[in-house]
Amino acid sequence: MVNIRRYCLALSIPLLGCNVDPPPPSTGGVRGGGGSEPDTPGACERGVVVVTSDYQSTNIAIAKLDGTTLSPSFVSSGATKPGLSLALSGDVDVPAAAPPSGHVVLIDRYGTNVITWMDLETAEVIAQLPVGQGFESNPHDYIEVGEDRAFVSRFGSNPTPGGEPFDEGGDLLILDTKKHAIEGRIALPEEREGLLPRPSGMTRVGDDVVVSLGRLAADFSDEGEGRFVGVSPAENAVAWTVDIEGLHGCGRVAVSPSGERLAVACSSRFDADAMKFDPATSDIVIYDARSTPPREIERLGVARELDAGIQPSLAFASEDVLLAKTYGGNASAGDSVFSVTVGTGDVTLLGEASQPFVFGGVRCSPGCGDVCLLSDAERNKLRRWKVTANGALEALEDVTVDTQIGLPPRSIGGL
Repeated sequence: MVNIRRYCLALSIPLLGCNVDPPPPSTGGVRGGGGSEPDTPGACERGVVVVTSDYQSTNIAIAKLDGTTLSPSFVSSGATKPGLSLALSGDVDVPAAAPPSGHVVLIDRYGTNVITWMDLETAEVIAQLPVGQGFESNPHDYIEVGEDRAFVSRFGSNPTPGGEPFDEGGDLLILDTKKHAIEGRIALPEEREGLLPRPSGMTRVGDDVVVSLGRLAADFSDEGEGRFVGVSPAENAVAWTVDIEGLHGCGRVAVSPSGERLAVACSSRFDADAMKFDPATSDIVIYDARSTPPREIERLGVARELDAGIQPSLAFASEDVLLAKTYGGNASAGDSVFSVTVGTGDVTLLGEASQPFVFGGVRCSPGCGDVCLLSDAERNKLRRWKVTANGALEALEDVTVDTQIGLPPRSIGGL
């Protein structure tokens, strides 16, 4: 654990030089964030955390659930305040699930491998914790499972473990969030020779944490079919496994407002030579969350209908409507965003980009303002829709969240 009271290395060091303007200062913290405590039953989240980045540097903005900016530069790679012992890289993400602690949590991924906790109201760093343990662990997600415990999914696996504690990778690290220390790990399954588990997104479903597994070879030359597992925080062990037969590249599990349905989007194998995805192994799958393990209900058939790979992140706009995206390169040159109705599979196209790989995070707030957000790096804005009583998504005016530095939005996390 690195504590800012003991270490204070300014982030502006890389910018020291002739005729280089210092970066804009932090715009500070946010009191309360405009919402309520997310761990209270039926409560709305405090807001959203938006990552803006050009993959060289990163800025973190805080916004309301409707995308309205509260702090356009809460912290950035170049900010001199607050001080970070381990500076933010250009590959930073934030947890999908809102941390009940109320902290802003940053996941610095490949090349840095650090978790950072920050105070929402003061924008000060509470602590930093390296989670690499001597290798490129590439942490992908963080979820709090108690007042003093959290899981971190480590996408990377160590080819030569044994040099220090908890250096295996391909696992969930168990963190003590009071001491900001590693207290254990949970190994994740992969029975097929040549593949690694590649854990990524996590979602709380009932008492379990659902973890999506990428199932990829070390050099990404091979890939298994989709899979997600349920991990028991009480037992610190995998409780059940669901295989998604025939589909590849599956993302984080989304939960409906009632908690009764789950949805998973799978993008398929990517053909790097043709720069295309295969609709035959891409789709959105719906599950019944009331059974353990979750039971598959239906496949919506949207990839074949749209002739495109479905991006692996999606969100429930309402109990029966999902907001989802395609990758560009197949039927259209750019990414597209659409809504789809569970049960009927009816698709409504909501927008397109002119380039692929520019649509990023999606987030909806059913029952808490009923606004859906999409990060659009091409426009450098958040696209927004209002969810009507009949489930239709009506376009709202786009908003710019990073008005301080101007980096394009990439991902959206809970607060």
